[in-house]
Amino acid sequence: MILRSELKQNAKNQLKNNWGLAIGIIIVCTLISCIPNLLVEINDESLAIAIIIPIITLVITAPLTIGQCKFFINLANRSNPKFSDLWYGFNNILKAIGVTLLVGIIVSIGTILLIIPGIILSFMYSQVYYIMAENPEMSIIDCLKESSRIMKGHKMDLFVLELSFLGWVILMGITFGIAGLYVLPYYSATLTNFYLEIKN
Repeated sequence: MILRSELKQNAKNQLKNNWGLAIGIIIVCTLISCIPNLLVEINDESLAIAIIIPIITLVITAPLTIGQCKFFINLANRSNPKFSDLWYGFNNILKAIGVTLLVGIIVSIGTILLIIPGIILSFMYSQVYYIMAENPEMSIIDCLKESSRIMKGHKMDLFVLELSFLGWVILMGITFGIAGLYVLPYYSATLTNFYLEIKN
């Protein structure tokens, strides 16, 4: 049985003496991911920009997501987490893009058919970035299969875990995102501990 309180306490313990580094990772990742959207606002009348921006966003955010997962896995394992972990996904950028596209397509189809299947599929494949961060040699399909395997019987666990952060999300809204400096590293570290728990 997965205890949410233990996952959260582990996250807090791992973040001790690493808050600055974790916050830096979140800030840089967020800022870089926002750059394409700023270009859209500056050139909102350009059709070419509107077409190119989603592609640029994918190329940037996919490997950054894997890099962020790598950082928090190293943090949880106390394996010398460092800022350069953020760029880890660019070593395998094609796989990062491929897995993001494939998961996006699968979840979108499930959502179009019926909302509930889309939600189930999003939870089923929610661990692919962690898996790829730990196993860069695995194929995209194998990462999806492994995520599906380890999430069997744990989809509701993840749903409830994420729901437990609702109050923090509301606080972020009230503080215009400032609370995110605490909430987002805490949330990311907790989800990483969830992954490490279910994979075993």
